[in-house]
Amino acid sequence: MNKARAMLDALMGPSRNEREKDKSKAKEKFKDPGVCKSFLIGLCPMDPAYLGGKRQFAPCKKIHSEIMKDQFAAHPDAEELTSRYQADSLPDLEHAVRECDARIADEKGRIRDDWGRRRPPLPVAIIDKLSQMKRESSTRVKMAESLDDDKFQEKARLMAEAEDLTKEATALEEEETKKAVAAAIPEEVCEVCGTCYQGSAADAAHKKFKIHNAYQEIRDRLADLKPKVDEWKKKQEGEKGGDRDEGRRRRDRDRDRDDGDREEDRGGERSRRRGGGDRRDSRDRGRGGDRDRDRGDRARSDTRGRDRDGRGGRERSRSRDGR
Repeated sequence: MNKARAMLDALMGPSRNEREKDKSKAKEKFKDPGVCKSFLIGLCPMDPAYLGGKRQFAPCKKIHSEIMKDQFAAHPDAEELTSRYQADSLPDLEHAVRECDARIADEKGRIRDDWGRRRPPLPVAIIDKLSQMKRESSTRVKMAESLDDDKFQEKARLMAEAEDLTKEATALEEEETKKAVAAAIPEEVCEVCGTCYQGSAADAAHKKFKIHNAYQEIRDRLADLKPKVDEWKKKQEGEKGGDRDEGRRRRDRDRDRDDGDREEDRGGERSRRRGGGDRRDSRDRGRGGDRDRDRGDRARSDTRGRDRDGRGGRERSRSRDGR
């Protein structure tokens, strides 16, 4: 049942049973989170056709749909989306290559250790000759041991011959072993896929394996995308930096404008305060002038009164004198 559902998703896309009211959304089904974006741009490393299910890599569980790929290619924003999907797929490619490189390092260490312990087989003729020399040495030892003690010289001769044969056999074996090591075909590791092989024939044969071709494509894909993604990220950072600079300039302009408005408001307030002080001074001066005028009027009135009183007294005095 699950396989059938996955097959229908791959053929018809996600939400195949839902009726799309918005035609624009119907053309963007490839944006569904369940659709593999790495597949849309050409290569998902965990696709079963590549590494999925091999070497302990779990297969990709997202939808790999050719219909979604065609829909994505026809989208007006395909170029920008491609750059974004490439950046998203890069970690999966790097993970696959990193795991392979670790396998290559492990295999090289194993071969180095095995080669140090392993002794390559010797030619059959050399093996026969060594066996014969060892038998002859053993025979002479037995003959020497069977002789009576009074045949001391004969016994010493046989023992010396047996020892010489043993030394010759040992020297021959060491020499032939060195030749065999030099002539042996070493085990090697493929630097692309991590497969071990021996000899040029095995090397040529393993290059036809799916795992080798998969890793070759993945490595080529990574080498192609890495500079593109780096360039795209730099561009994105530049655009963000430009937006930040523009926002900073806008905020500076707004702050300068606000500062100017506040300064203008403070200037107007000072003018109003100065105007109020002048009016108060004017009013005070007006009230002072009025008081001065009142005092002047009263002084003049008092003077006129004293003058009248003086004239009246003199006139009354003259009239009394006349009588």
